[in-house]
Amino acid sequence: MPSEYAELMNAIFRDRPWDASPEAHVHDGGGDASARRPPRAPKGVTVGEVDLNGLGGECLTKPGNAGWVLYVHGGGYMSGSARERREVCQYIADMHGRNVMSCNYRLAPGHLWPAQIDDTLAAWEGVLARGVDPADVIVAGESAGGTLALSLAFALKERGMAQPGGIMALSPSVTQAESLPSHSANVATDYLLRDAVEKGALRMVYGGSECTEAFLRSPVVSPLYGDFAGLPPVFLSASDTECLVDDARVLYQRLCEAGHPAALDIRHGCPHAFQMFPRMPEARDALAAGFAFFDRQARA
Repeated sequence: MPSEYAELMNAIFRDRPWDASPEAHVHDGGGDASARRPPRAPKGVTVGEVDLNGLGGECLTKPGNAGWVLYVHGGGYMSGSARERREVCQYIADMHGRNVMSCNYRLAPGHLWPAQIDDTLAAWEGVLARGVDPADVIVAGESAGGTLALSLAFALKERGMAQPGGIMALSPSVTQAESLPSHSANVATDYLLRDAVEKGALRMVYGGSECTEAFLRSPVVSPLYGDFAGLPPVFLSASDTECLVDDARVLYQRLCEAGHPAALDIRHGCPHAFQMFPRMPEARDALAAGFAFFDRQARA
């Protein structure tokens, strides 16, 4: 059974008024997330601002930590910020032994693709400019942020640039070119996304009807179709009741068929992008499974 906290978040998303417009894709529990007071940092965790190659963000550190996470927020490319993901980022810094840099990026509809991946690439360069070894960095993100984490690896591969040590894609969208079964089958149980995936809401960010099939199948847009050779280990996480669960499942299957190091963690009955709520037991378990996977890969 889902935890009480998962049920609570499901109820919040289920009962809030639904705006079917793509711009309404927001990952908070209601109200103006940017106006809410940020959560108090755990003891020993320091939160500060950071400039990542001209992009604003936050840096969360704790004495004794080793390694880094670059966290890329979700929100359908249309909402969200580093500040709004402070709770999960400071939880990672506190509980998983890695410092965190989280980045902002330009948002649609004011800024369409490729602004989002261009900014993520700039943030990556900003991390490395601070003297961080790329192999010591896990790039993580939820929803659209998870997609950007995967897309970043292909953007780096295209440019012959250094790869991170791992990719943690939490409830990502991995294809804009086709519909997967859960995109429609889970509409009634995904109270956050509802029918947005089924209707292809994200495509407006990529240019809407002007997108060609070849563009939609390019790995930076749809990581499902990419060649992962030379890319780092991939951890995928999703809920079995969200519309994007098949994105994680199908990508994991392809990675396994290619012999690429990967892990898949599916939790039951949680909302889309549940991993960003560390007060939810399922979120804590999913994050723990992800960091344990990367620890195993580092020892292999």
